Amino acid sequence: MQQNDVALDFILKTDWARLPGDVQHQAKRCLLDSLGAMLAGHQTPVAGLMHDFVLDLFKHAEASILVQGGKTSATGAALVNGFAANALDIDDGYRPIKGHPGACILPVILAAGEITPGTSGPDFLAALVVGYEIAIRADLIRHATSTTYHSSGSWGAIGGAAAAGKLLGLAAKRW
Repeated sequence: MQQNDVALDFILKTDWARLPGDVQHQAKRCLLDSLGAMLAGHQTPVAGLMHDFVLDLFKHAEASILVQGGKTSATGAALVNGFAANALDIDDGYRPIKGHPGACILPVILAAGEITPGTSGPDFLAALVVGYEIAIRADLIRHATSTTYHSSGSWGAIGGAAAAGKLLGLAAKRW
């Protein structure tokens, strides 16, 4: 089995009910931490600017902008909520990757969950776990070859895509 097959297998087969209790507990802590940072971040000027920008450019009313209100495309909602999540730099972090996975993962799955009919709490939390795991591992690989300090734009996108794909129910052939 190739390395990419291992990652794909993990994404597709992760089931909330089968995760160890300590992983479930930590996932809930990460969710609350990231959500708190996002809610507080929506009070910042950058979140206000992004809110107006997104409402102006992303016209589809399919996903919610938290706190400030409004509906926009799933992409737009993930963008403005993501800016808010990282605006105060108080969101969760993982020192070995020098970054904040929650700000990259939570906004994406909030939007994906809204556009995916029947999304359950366990599905949402499994996607969160998948996103964190894939993002962190992607950056550990990146930092093994480069000491770039803030590279969350690269590994965060990989984790967000993995989490959204999990929640959207993409089949292996779609990856």
